[in-house]
Amino acid sequence: MRKLLLTTAAAFALGFTGAALQAQPADLSPEQRSAYDAWSADQRTAYDTWPVDYRTYYWTLTPPRQSGWWLLTDAERERIYRMAEADRAAAWARIDAERANPTPPVVVQTQANPPGEGVPATTTPNPATAAEPVPPAQPVDPNYQAGPYKGALTAPPAEAMGKAYPVCSRTVTDSCRNPGGK
Repeated sequence: MRKLLLTTAAAFALGFTGAALQAQPADLSPEQRSAYDAWSADQRTAYDTWPVDYRTYYWTLTPPRQSGWWLLTDAERERIYRMAEADRAAAWARIDAERANPTPPVVVQTQANPPGEGVPATTTPNPATAAEPVPPAQPVDPNYQAGPYKGALTAPPAEAMGKAYPVCSRTVTDSCRNPGGK
């Protein structure tokens, strides 16, 4: 109990109160305070750690650029803030363009024999150099799916091709069907 009283007294002596935990920046306009209150706790904490210059600059940005500002790392924010005005405008133009047309994710194609590392071969392998490493090969048709699943090439049954094979016997061993088969 004595320890609790000492801790509480020390907190009050240092000015540490519950209100200080929820303190908001005093320099915000009513609109800015409303936006600040709508942010997540992580965003408010990050904003509170920014230098005053960054906070002031943030509020000069348009709403789309403000949302872009949150996507930047601290180092990128510092770099943009320290740029000359013309360079800063060019940087924001690049950021706006990237956000408008994001790079599509890379689609990894699954194959029966996945490609190895390196650049695909443009020529056929030479048997004389078979001991040397060979670059991976890619199928000509990227939609081709090899293996025992959709797209695999299997021969159709004989009846589908309209052929009649003789029954296999001692004398007929090639291109024939088993005696029990149809």
